[in-house]
Amino acid sequence: MDLREYIKVTELDKQLPISEEDIKEIEKEDISWLEEIFKSLPPSTVDDDQFNKYYNFTVPKLGEGGSCSLKTEFEPFDLTSILGERTTESDLQLWRLNQVIEKLQSISNVDWLGIYKKINYKNSENNKEDGLLKLAYYGEFSRAIFPLTDYFQTISNNSWVGINGKSKVIQSLSTYEGVYYNCSDKVKSEICIPILLNNNVVGIIDAESWKDNHFSSKILLKIVLVSLFISKHL
Repeated sequence: MDLREYIKVTELDKQLPISEEDIKEIEKEDISWLEEIFKSLPPSTVDDDQFNKYYNFTVPKLGEGGSCSLKTEFEPFDLTSILGERTTESDLQLWRLNQVIEKLQSISNVDWLGIYKKINYKNSENNKEDGLLKLAYYGEFSRAIFPLTDYFQTISNNSWVGINGKSKVIQSLSTYEGVYYNCSDKVKSEICIPILLNNNVVGIIDAESWKDNHFSSKILLKIVLVSLFISKHL
């Protein structure tokens, strides 16, 4: 899938004005940094403690209905509880995705950024269901898994995007009247876009800013380029 097809399929141009000039400019964007990351191996300076940080992070305790808590109660989360035991392959994938997050955050200047993978897992009631698992992120503590259920897509943009394969752009939460899952009162604007492989959702990228109207078409399309590239690496 190329950039133009992605914009059409995900209805991105219905969320934000995107001109032909915007598209032509971003098609010239240098993505060699992405290619380099996915050709590289972790340097020897990345020790076991650093890998453990990729697998283990802090998340908010969940409140009633699976909502975030009052943002003052937290607990640990271990990716291996969903992915299975740690392997050389999973070490490499998480290292690379964390490098992507670090670089993309510097390019987009967002305050929160996450890459999620679509998975099938056992929920708290021990039932199998689809969900979005956070593999790498930058910013404040946040939920690790977004269920892909009919109910959750009514309260979460992440789940809605994961189910429908369409994009969401919120330029100002103060005037937004749609679905929004609030884990931080600092968020002013947000985008959530699907990661598509063969027209199927395999994950999402979620980005948030503490400022209104942060997401210009240029910033948004740079994030889309990352989505297109990493679709075959999740």
